[in-house]
Amino acid sequence: MDLLYSRYASPFEFMGIYIGQGRFGEFVDNILKMDIRRKRETAQKDDEDKLWLAYIHSMTDKTYTDWRNDLKPEKESVSYAMSDIQVDTVKQQVRGILGKIRPV
Repeated sequence: MDLLYSRYASPFEFMGIYIGQGRFGEFVDNILKMDIRRKRETAQKDDEDKLWLAYIHSMTDKTYTDWRNDLKPEKESVSYAMSDIQVDTVKQQVRGILGKIRPV
């Protein structure tokens, strides 16, 4: 809900439209994908900013692009955001769990 309140003044009215159309799952899926994309872009920008600061302090004669291309990362940056495939996998797991639950 925090994601919705940070973007919409009245998220319940906005969600009501999707619920009325039977598209609430699509709404949730889109909100999660937008949040994942935003987190990924923020992480990439932060990484780029850190590289720029390191370049400035490196006192090299190379251009920034050449300096950055010469770096050999040992590991990919740790990403805390889930990929689209991971989101789909979690959704399938949730559906499987919910399918096993039988109301009394």
